[in-house]
Amino acid sequence: MALRKYIPSSDAPSGSMKPLIFSSKGRENAQLAEPETSHRRVKDVDVDLSEVYFLIMHFLSAGPCQRTYVQFWNELLEHQLLPRRYHAWYSRRERLSGDENDNGLSFPLSYKSLEERYPHIEKNHLVKLLKQLLLNTASPSEGLISDVPNAADVPTLLGMGSFSLLSCDRVKGNGQVKHPPAHMRWPHRHADQVRGLSLREIGGGFARHHRAPSIRATCYAIAKPLTMVQKMQNVKRVRGHRNAVYCAIFDRSGRYVVTGSDDRLVKIWSMETAFCLASCRGHEGDITDLAVNSNNTLVASSSNDCIIRVWRLPDGMPISVLRGHSAAVTSIAFSPRPGSAYQLLSSSDDGTCRIWDARSSNLGARIYVPRPPDPVAGKNSGPSSSSGPQSHQIFCCAFNAHGNVFVTGSSDHLARVWNALKSNTDDSDQPNHEIDALPGHENDVNYVQFSGCVVPSRFSMADSSKEENIPKFKNSWYSQDSIVTCSRDGSAIIWIPKSRRSHGKAGRWIRHYHLKVPPPPMPPQPPRGGPRQRILPTPRGVNMIVWSLDNRFVLAAIMDCRICVWNAADGSLVHSLTGHTQSTYVLDVHPFNPRIAMSAGYDGKTIVWDIWEGTPIRIYEISHFKLVDGKFSPDGTSIILSDDVGQLYILNTGQGESQKDAKYDQFFLGDYRPLIQDAHGNVLDQETQLVPFRRNMQDLLCDSGPSRVHRLHEVKRSRPLEDNQGKHKGS
Repeated sequence: MALRKYIPSSDAPSGSMKPLIFSSKGRENAQLAEPETSHRRVKDVDVDLSEVYFLIMHFLSAGPCQRTYVQFWNELLEHQLLPRRYHAWYSRRERLSGDENDNGLSFPLSYKSLEERYPHIEKNHLVKLLKQLLLNTASPSEGLISDVPNAADVPTLLGMGSFSLLSCDRVKGNGQVKHPPAHMRWPHRHADQVRGLSLREIGGGFARHHRAPSIRATCYAIAKPLTMVQKMQNVKRVRGHRNAVYCAIFDRSGRYVVTGSDDRLVKIWSMETAFCLASCRGHEGDITDLAVNSNNTLVASSSNDCIIRVWRLPDGMPISVLRGHSAAVTSIAFSPRPGSAYQLLSSSDDGTCRIWDARSSNLGARIYVPRPPDPVAGKNSGPSSSSGPQSHQIFCCAFNAHGNVFVTGSSDHLARVWNALKSNTDDSDQPNHEIDALPGHENDVNYVQFSGCVVPSRFSMADSSKEENIPKFKNSWYSQDSIVTCSRDGSAIIWIPKSRRSHGKAGRWIRHYHLKVPPPPMPPQPPRGGPRQRILPTPRGVNMIVWSLDNRFVLAAIMDCRICVWNAADGSLVHSLTGHTQSTYVLDVHPFNPRIAMSAGYDGKTIVWDIWEGTPIRIYEISHFKLVDGKFSPDGTSIILSDDVGQLYILNTGQGESQKDAKYDQFFLGDYRPLIQDAHGNVLDQETQLVPFRRNMQDLLCDSGPSRVHRLHEVKRSRPLEDNQGKHKGS
């Protein structure tokens, strides 16, 4: 190839190009183990950039980026950046030889000449050099954690190993190692590194503040949804209840699953082995809701027997019995506020809400009662001195991200916002009233939710090629105090808080967008003149509504089997997703990938959606029964589902080796034996006169066959129980 593109000036030869200097202190760290060389200082080495350019060009020549390869070739020729051939010392002279590229000392070699000159250099020589670098350098986590699997040990060129400039730069003068930025440090005490390795394998990232040092800002790096879901193919089916399981949740760590059923039982399961660890008995009605507190020590269950019971994780030991509601308890939620891990919020059909201390049955609850209407003006009046029964029911409640306020939805078509930090001014029975009422619906408000964590609307995406499919938004940030409410009137409303100046005053939230459910798509009609198909009206009520992980979208499960997705910034309908053939009451978003959502319905289908593109990623036909509840695991690698006949479905990655010994039917011998109850709600097993918790530890876990029994050891391994903790108050 002729070199005719660029003629360098005689006063600026290409040989004067400054070499790139790399620090070899990583090599020095690797030599610390050798006593004879531990104090030897290794000098910096000069790297010839022309050789680096040649290796890059050689690598590109065999790759798919051929246009880049040609452009790079032209750039190298123009600037004469390829290696040069130097004349022998006796033939060097100031006078040029006549070659236009000869400066008297050297002349550049063409790419073809370099290939012939260095036949041992293969196309992947650059990759082999980097691989050798990885093999010869120390592990990134060396010296931090010993004999523990670490996600930082996964080979990567972008990490903070001993060869990285970030971790090897030393403070000049004192020789101390400069620590990386705080956001790149690995929080060993809080992170689940084994699960981090599995996330890395399936193409996912780490949750915020639980990421490996080899991944920068992974909480904003979005993997392709198909990569996240394609290995979630192992399905384990077990049964531990006689009736429908309307409540199924994960604990905060993802190691345990808690289920609540209409058979009045609450059961705790091991996610690793799929064994039932504990059966919590005591309720006299259907289980209506479950909640796990923020420090992952307690699980609370509510029932239509008007009682809330609190159990210890993971062994199911009873902690407290919370009595005070006069009607069914419809919803419960633990406070997310730091320092308030034991504050439990409940709503009830008696028209009140209460905040309890979940650790004690003796402490009174803080009561919240809606402000009574003004009989003259028809508006809310001042404080009421009565906490008597209300004419409406409260169906749902939810805390905001800070835990200082909560919102409820009720049968009087209103959503209300309450101050969770407000306490009674005296010791009387004066209740607390709402700080704002949100009118706008024409039917029962059956679901409410605050927006989640504040997340920037711009991401560094792993699949940036799809960025053109993402709707553009007006705002870059969304408030944690924004509220979405839905109703069976076929609408949802986004409420946003006013300015900080109006904090604590009436009318603090204003209606931002009224999201109307569009009509369903019209079925295909026959040609003109043929019989016309009669179109029956379909219900367009909203069963459930959630925010997307990044607060950009609002997702709703509609009664006509669709999933509607709205843009939260302007209220426009983005997608109307079809795939279910019966009503859907399960809707959840992925814990760290904002593109992924999951829905399950009465048709037995579970569909994982890409809500950015509006397409199903994967459809699971796992049941012929109605799926009534389900959740993503905290690490995003598993899905738990429950149906109306007491079955539990576990969708996760891997081959299910650890779950192969778990039988289909898992019942304790005393699950449905009679109980006796004292005046405080504490119960004993009538046959053994033991606390049900104690009987579970003695009984065998049985499957459907009478001759096959399996004893569980997970509870005994979880933590030792003190004798005084095991004694029940009623015994």
